[in-house]
Amino acid sequence: MLEPSQPMPSGAVPPASPIQFYSVELTPLAEGRLSVGVGATIWEGIDEGDFEFVNMDMASARVDTIDEALAVIREAVTASMPH
Repeated sequence: MLEPSQPMPSGAVPPASPIQFYSVELTPLAEGRLSVGVGATIWEGIDEGDFEFVNMDMASARVDTIDEALAVIREAVTASMPH
């Protein structure tokens, strides 16, 4: 799901990495389970020289342990990093 935010000023240079930051949501569920969601705010070009920030869902899962939640977070972050 992408949610546009405010565009960067005209002529602004985007950062070296398109990802500005990650956000992680942990929600306790019944019987000690967890729901984990990982999102990222990235920049996208809209016109030549113009960019805007958008939110993108990276991962979502229901897990049994905090270790499994950390694995979901790790996979989402490392999958988005340049190789």
